[in-house]
Amino acid sequence: MFDRFLSVLSLVSRFPVKGRFRFDVSRMDFYLPVTGLFPAALAAASYFAALYISGLRPFAAAAALFAQYLGFNLFHLDGLADTADAFLGSQSRERRFAILKDSRIGVYGLFAGISAPAFKFLLLYGVTGGGSGVTYTDLLVFIYPVSGRFAAALIPCVTVPARQDGLGALAAGSRLRRVLAGILAALLAWLAVSIAVAAALPEAAASALNVPVIVLYFALPLLAGLIPGAFYAWMYRKGLGGYSGDALGAAIETGEALCLLSAAIAFNMAGLIP
Repeated sequence: MFDRFLSVLSLVSRFPVKGRFRFDVSRMDFYLPVTGLFPAALAAASYFAALYISGLRPFAAAAALFAQYLGFNLFHLDGLADTADAFLGSQSRERRFAILKDSRIGVYGLFAGISAPAFKFLLLYGVTGGGSGVTYTDLLVFIYPVSGRFAAALIPCVTVPARQDGLGALAAGSRLRRVLAGILAALLAWLAVSIAVAAALPEAAASALNVPVIVLYFALPLLAGLIPGAFYAWMYRKGLGGYSGDALGAAIETGEALCLLSAAIAFNMAGLIP
């Protein structure tokens, strides 16, 4: 079990995974959503530390994303940029393969690489509200990295690798039931941590067991992951005959942004954002 977990974590983290383990990614479908807890924890810790130090939520949102990208998401942002270059133009299948392998970034990739972090910054700042206090929604919103990895884990369940020698081929043979088990395990774990932390915060504890908030908490990451997962699986299958590692990275970036967007809309409609 630990071999499989550490193997998947070593693929998605820029931090070196210490310890001896046998490389085995045969359960990437389950562990990929679970590994989203690590960038979620890093982003949340960076956010609240920056908020405590500065009292400025824009600075806190920027600190959260900077830490998350530096520790985990730069790989995935590269996948989004490559996907934009390969698919936002009239390209042949062979040309798309060449673009995905090229380390250079084109104008479409540059636009996507700048827009995705900027969009997430605006959403993260907006959905965490105003003032200097910490609210329960502040804690829940940091589940968005799990949603992105759920989106990526769905792709190998519905299509095949474009090539057998690429990184994406490691996820071949994924099963939907294991992906769903992984996302539910991650959601339950983060919910337990959020409630435990909220219990120590007088301003947050009152809403810690708010049923509508809990329903939103489970619904938003699932819906936000389903849409990009299905979209990139369809797009790569149509354009390349199957997915690649870049498709998984693009799904992670898009799933994170869509989760934050959904949270901003839903929390605002429910009156949960100050």
